Amino acid sequence: MAIDDTSHSPTMPVKAKKKKLTQETSEPVVSKNKKNSIPHAPSKTTNDNADDADAKGKRRRPWRDRVRKQAKKQRLQVDRDGTNSHSSSGKTLLEDAVTSSDVIKKKKKRKRPMKFDGVPVKKKDKIDGPVVSTLSSKEESIERLEGARFRYINEQLYTMSGKDAVDFFQQDPEAFQLYHDGYKKQVKKWPGNPLDTIINWLKSKPAGLVVADMGCGEAKLAQSLRDHMTVHSFDLVAVNDQVTACDMVKVPLESGTVDVCVFCLSLMGTNLNEFLREANRILKIGGCLKIAEVTSRFSSVKSFVNALTKMGFALVSKKSPNEFFFVFEFVKEGKVVQKRPLGLKLNPCLYKKR
Repeated sequence: MAIDDTSHSPTMPVKAKKKKLTQETSEPVVSKNKKNSIPHAPSKTTNDNADDADAKGKRRRPWRDRVRKQAKKQRLQVDRDGTNSHSSSGKTLLEDAVTSSDVIKKKKKRKRPMKFDGVPVKKKDKIDGPVVSTLSSKEESIERLEGARFRYINEQLYTMSGKDAVDFFQQDPEAFQLYHDGYKKQVKKWPGNPLDTIINWLKSKPAGLVVADMGCGEAKLAQSLRDHMTVHSFDLVAVNDQVTACDMVKVPLESGTVDVCVFCLSLMGTNLNEFLREANRILKIGGCLKIAEVTSRFSSVKSFVNALTKMGFALVSKKSPNEFFFVFEFVKEGKVVQKRPLGLKLNPCLYKKR
């Protein structure tokens, strides 16, 4: 009797069968149409990403990458279009700026209408004497230059000693004449010349007096009083035969031989105390010291007067012929007590920079 092997074979568990079935299905399936084709082994990266996606419980969506790439392309295209529009607008602005600057340049290049004596003249009209108009403009420019140089020399004289001033004019002799030409132009603008006040005062005095004009310029005082008095004129440079060139610290006169000593706008320099000591030396006892100065030079008139009393002088009068000048009259009472008294100071006349 034949024995049935199947009846005695052990029964396979259900789980084992399922596992075996799963292993068989996991093997690659060969296509029927392409029997000889080799199946592609799945890439390691794909399997890893798939495992990660399976582990996270997410499904892969191949179409998502395509959508993202397409969106990125659109963004790049939009950015390119925006850049082009900005560059084109910037170019337009640049062109506008260039054209506007050209307009400005053209406006600057426009010629102003010709004028003669302040009246506009057309090209068709004839101008009589254009040379005169040209010369007047040249003269104006020359006058401005001379005025600037006068101001420079004037400031130098106020801020240097008498000895340095002598050296300054010896090195540049023309500067002294230019200075006095500028000085005469300035005098014409004043409401009054203090030198005229002193001349009129001297004319009222007895004839035969000996006068020392310190810082005489062109010796106008000597020319006005030549028939009445003996006038010694001193300055840094001799502009004519009546002037003796010297430093006013030491003039060529004997001590106690002068009746009147005049400083009319000539107390310039940093050593004015030495000028006044020399005035005390040459003056007689009872002799007169006449000083005319610009009001703005005095920080304190009282201090100035007190300082002169310590140099052997006493105040007789102080007058203001106008608001711009003081005219002092002192008398010599004795010798100098203090050579450099406190308060003997005058401010320099400085011009504002233009």
